Amino acid sequence: MSKKIVSRRDFVKGLGAGLASIAVAGLYGCGHQDVPAVSDTTGAAAETTAKAAETAAETELAKEALNAATKSLSYTPGTYEAVARGMASDVKVTMTFDAQSITDIKIDVSGETENIGAVIGDEMSGKVMTAQGADIDGVSGATVTSNAIKTAVLDCMSQASGQEISLDEVSSEGSAQDWLGEAPEVNESDIKENVDCEVLVVGAGSSGLFAAAAAAEKGAKTILIEKFEHDKASGIRDTMAACDSTEQKEDGHNVVKNEAIKYICDWSQGYAKRDIVKVWADRSGETMDWFRDVLNQGGMEFRHEFDDDSLPSNYKFLEVGHSVQYDDTYYEQQTMDKVLEYAEAKGLETRYQVNMIKLEKNDAGRVTGLIATDKDGNYVRYNASKGVIIATGGYSADEDMLRQLQPWTLEQTCVNYSKPGAKGSGIKACLWAGAVMDTTHTSMIFERGAIKPDEVGKVGEPTRGALFWMGSQPFLKVNLNGQRFMNESQPYDYIMHQAAQEPFHTYCEVWDSKYTEDCRRFETHGCSRLYEHKNGTAPVFTMDMVVGMNEGLINDGFIVKADTIEELAEKLGIPTDNFKATVDRYNELFEKGEDEDYGKEGFRLSSMKEAPFYGVRQAGGYLICSLDGIKVDHNMHALGQDFKPIEGLFVVGNDAGGYYNGSYPNYLAGTQAGRIATFGRLAGQLAAEGK
Repeated sequence: MSKKIVSRRDFVKGLGAGLASIAVAGLYGCGHQDVPAVSDTTGAAAETTAKAAETAAETELAKEALNAATKSLSYTPGTYEAVARGMASDVKVTMTFDAQSITDIKIDVSGETENIGAVIGDEMSGKVMTAQGADIDGVSGATVTSNAIKTAVLDCMSQASGQEISLDEVSSEGSAQDWLGEAPEVNESDIKENVDCEVLVVGAGSSGLFAAAAAAEKGAKTILIEKFEHDKASGIRDTMAACDSTEQKEDGHNVVKNEAIKYICDWSQGYAKRDIVKVWADRSGETMDWFRDVLNQGGMEFRHEFDDDSLPSNYKFLEVGHSVQYDDTYYEQQTMDKVLEYAEAKGLETRYQVNMIKLEKNDAGRVTGLIATDKDGNYVRYNASKGVIIATGGYSADEDMLRQLQPWTLEQTCVNYSKPGAKGSGIKACLWAGAVMDTTHTSMIFERGAIKPDEVGKVGEPTRGALFWMGSQPFLKVNLNGQRFMNESQPYDYIMHQAAQEPFHTYCEVWDSKYTEDCRRFETHGCSRLYEHKNGTAPVFTMDMVVGMNEGLINDGFIVKADTIEELAEKLGIPTDNFKATVDRYNELFEKGEDEDYGKEGFRLSSMKEAPFYGVRQAGGYLICSLDGIKVDHNMHALGQDFKPIEGLFVVGNDAGGYYNGSYPNYLAGTQAGRIATFGRLAGQLAAEGK
């Protein structure tokens, strides 16, 4: 598969204009039901099971009724077209009928999410032809696209038959399901190949690549397997957090380890296991130095970043971030490509289109390898004499797991940036092998999503929107009543938590023509920063790039532009009088230089005086990854039901837990990326040493 390197400006403008076609977003169903987490009581679980059974029975009756009705239909022969909104695009269905049946169907899902909704057209066409209607199951992981196809199919059938047929009778996706299920059974006679290695790494994302490179560097015979077809690596690593890197020491901005450890533990409300956090603090500096050297060998620069810590701040930040310094091209995977190239030069073998089915253990309980399928669907046994490292990316792309474990995350999502492989496969495999999982569940979600000005957030469901990178800037934010309701200078997900208390968890961010100057003065931290850091380190996205993104969002109908405050209120659909009074008060606070109402830092106030004025609605942010997972010890071994290490099984990245709870500490820039890199490297080293 060839890769295209595009200019960074073109990349972010593409995000603003029609981002949904770029983001991995085609993941969610249209229903919601509160379901106890895996740790709930037996009684609650039994009640949930009963409700699920009742729902399933009702669904089957509805399907039978619809099936009977559609089989009795007669059609006016001809070809009919219908369009329905998918996750990333309009899905088009073209159907041909004779007097009694569907004779042909063409489904265009080319605009849907790559590797998810965009690949289900042929499968759904076959299902429709076999069922002669929409009484079919959708494709797991592409529920929104599946439902859009069924909606369009029923529209075509309605046109051809002259009778109205509704999708409501069959849209049962989203009801409670058992996301874990049972471990698959594989007959010994079905295994076609045995592959031996010392260290087996599952998943070619960021943590998996650090693990594979470390194991290969130690001289272990290492195989890296990845479920998707790639010619290179995957993973996005722009900023990583560390303590004690060489650059931190040299520029005099090293971080006190105990302070960083306490920060993470406090942010998790004490759920973070301190011994594990200490491993990050102790080993991350060496990991950053190694990564810097690998990137430098590949012609890329990697630098520590620090800002002006003399400015007053509502929330403390620590100078832990290290950023990739991109040139005039932006290609998000290229940093991981450098790691893969380095590892393969050390002897790493990489196999693509390999899908893990389940782990295998010997009689002593040690994980000895796993069973997988190859690109042709054949079963292959991988034997790993020293260890298996699970690094499959968590479960933020799995709608059933999110719905049951994190329903609040679904509701607060309008753009899903999860990797398409983040389906919980690694977590499930570990649980089937006897591991235990965190009982609190958390995701990384930033308030950088925009919706159209006539939309509101859905209760219990995700909305669909576009990436609005400037959403993290502390501009004036008002609810749908046109009233200010928060201190806008807060951690990213705190903003959405505040919005959850407002009508439809929807709010508007507004600014005037001076916004580029305001953003410079705001001096935000981490990946929200739009100007160079104090030491000259470049931000992830520059102000010029964000201006381009905003232009795309204006053209695409997300951001509205107005010549007056009253016109802006009208275009945003909020009460003019309330909004005008709010803006007048905000301008007054700006002149005073003090936020008497909500306590925002004075230098992060702005005025709304110079036309044109701009605004956007927001009802959620963009989801990056899940943050909870399998419980591990300080050597990254999975813990079993007895809370003792499972020999031969390491878990890293978004599959590993014990670190976060409730919220992501974004004022420690890159703390998640730094964690998974550090722990991936440690697991690879320990596995190679047979520990």
